[in-house]
Amino acid sequence: MEPKLISYITVKYTSKSDMMYETGIWAEIIEPMLPRFKEAGALREVVSQVWNKEGSFIMSNTWEYVDEKAFVACQALFREAEAELAKRSDISQIITASRSVILRDTHL
Repeated sequence: MEPKLISYITVKYTSKSDMMYETGIWAEIIEPMLPRFKEAGALREVVSQVWNKEGSFIMSNTWEYVDEKAFVACQALFREAEAELAKRSDISQIITASRSVILRDTHL
């Protein structure tokens, strides 16, 4: 099944140690939830570190969804995961989220 929507979220931290610590906690929270995300219509998650911004500590999360209905269904799961993260960490971060409709997907 090909994705129709993408959500791209960047999270900027003040230090590498904050980034690594919170990324580990987020993985502990999200990984057991992945079957629920799949059931809701998420197709793929990609976690990466932005490397071309020297002196910055930025992680990105890209999620692919079957459609808008799947995106909306996954939002409740994200709220659940974010609430758990807030219980475990109070690290300062700046979150920027973008949503996209896929217009062309070229596999090389």
